[in-house]
Amino acid sequence: MRILFSTSSFGFLRNFQSTVRLLAERGHHVHLLAERGDTVDGQIMADALAAEHPTLVTWGLLPSTRHRLWYGLGTGLRASLDYWRYLDSRWDDAPKLRERAASLAPAFARVLPRIPPFGTRAGLALLQQLFRAVDRALPPPPEIAELFSSVKPDLLLLTPLLYFRSHQVDHVRCARQLGLKSIVGIGSWDHLTTKGLIHEAPDRVLVWNEAQKQEAVELHGVPPERVVVTGSQAYDHWFAMTPSLGRAAFCARAGLDPSRPVILYLCSSIFIAPHEVGFVRSWMAAIRGASDPWLRSAGLLVRPHPQNSEQWRGVDLGAEFDNVALWPKVGVNPIGAGARHDYFDSMYFAEAVVGVNTSGMIESGIIGRPVFAVQVPEFQSTQDGTLHFQHLKNVEGGLLYVSGDLATHVAQLTAVRADRESSARKLRGFVQAFVRPHGLDVVATPRLVDEIERYVAGPPVTPAAPSLSARAVRVVLAPVAMIFTLWMLEPAKRRAVILHWIRPARLMMRGVISRAVYGARVVRRMPRRVLSFAWAGIRLLMIRPARWTLHRAKRAIGSMLASRSDEPDEAA
Repeated sequence: MRILFSTSSFGFLRNFQSTVRLLAERGHHVHLLAERGDTVDGQIMADALAAEHPTLVTWGLLPSTRHRLWYGLGTGLRASLDYWRYLDSRWDDAPKLRERAASLAPAFARVLPRIPPFGTRAGLALLQQLFRAVDRALPPPPEIAELFSSVKPDLLLLTPLLYFRSHQVDHVRCARQLGLKSIVGIGSWDHLTTKGLIHEAPDRVLVWNEAQKQEAVELHGVPPERVVVTGSQAYDHWFAMTPSLGRAAFCARAGLDPSRPVILYLCSSIFIAPHEVGFVRSWMAAIRGASDPWLRSAGLLVRPHPQNSEQWRGVDLGAEFDNVALWPKVGVNPIGAGARHDYFDSMYFAEAVVGVNTSGMIESGIIGRPVFAVQVPEFQSTQDGTLHFQHLKNVEGGLLYVSGDLATHVAQLTAVRADRESSARKLRGFVQAFVRPHGLDVVATPRLVDEIERYVAGPPVTPAAPSLSARAVRVVLAPVAMIFTLWMLEPAKRRAVILHWIRPARLMMRGVISRAVYGARVVRRMPRRVLSFAWAGIRLLMIRPARWTLHRAKRAIGSMLASRSDEPDEAA
């Protein structure tokens, strides 16, 4: 079986490395395809997978389609729909998510909902239906069809599909036109609630748990029969990992006192906590001021987020507090064996884990460490203001110990330490419901791969040709699409795109002009050529025959004179 694995960037392979490996181990050829390169070690992962299975795993980058006629219009329509979804009342307490979507939407998309006819719920719904219908009429770029034809896959596997301004929706539509089966794997716990929409639902949507299935159906309009719960393949490796070194060696490496307990603080992404240093200082001060001597002397380990470590540059926590460490000092993406073990050891040797809102909280729960979150006003919009944070609070009683201030948080740390059995039950309930809904011992990756194989082995998909109405919409919207694309491009690229569009006309005009110039030269040289032809005719018909006749006459006279001179003289 040949699988085309499409992703926005290779960075998303982090949550599908086990899936690609197992597909290759079962003998399937996987071609990794990214819309763009990335700077978060994504290329390292693609190269590593290709090196492990050199004949079965390959990779490539999709050619740019920004020069295509429908690129700008498609981007504008989808960005508008992505923004308008956040105008729903479900996101009234998520102003930061709404602002981010607005910043990525065209200006007209922000203005239209303020106009009375469209500002109502019914008016906005009508506008969304119109934009969705127009978007679905747009054709995918020909580069995608050419690539699909060259790879000849049996299945299109995608992730994440719903990122802002991603054109993976064109991949799904191209697959549908070619009769190619398609599956999207949800890569993270927050993708369905913090990103854009699934503008074109593939044949199957693979989610982690029942909560995500509900989100796919209610928030993205995916038919329930297309959604399959497999568990979280992204976290399978945490269940099987063991420490890479002893506790004393780890503490020495991180710069902590091995005789004291460790509390780990996991930093969050730049979107969740753009300014986290000040809060961490306040948190450390509260821990050091605790009445419990266990807390006062505990080692405090801060791990920067790999995409948000710049704010920690130059920060020296050790100058303010004793037995604290910032490690690693720069953000490290835990994808390689060494980096992943360092991350695992940080959680494993900690007595408790604290954070704002990060996937590391789920990973810590899998390893069996109690997880705490302090809800302070500065993080309200990225804690309770996000739907995925509610999963951490509520699924099967929730994963987190939540407090509204640092004093309560310190008291919780002491109380949880005294009741470890209750904490363990809380963790097991959440992990089974959210990470491994089919059982704590049921690995998710094989279930996901089994579902892929089962679907590919099923009945074929009938190719869906574009309708007559879609073709008519394209004709009407072609001028609008041209304006949109030129408007969305940077000035430096605009001239290149215009030259690309008019290239056929330029080539045709170049041919016409060159033929006209050649014809003008022929016309200009015509008198000379006529005289040349006339002179050639005179030479052929008159001069050459005359010369030949004269030559023959001369030879005849010469022969006659020679014969007379040879006769004997009779008189003599």
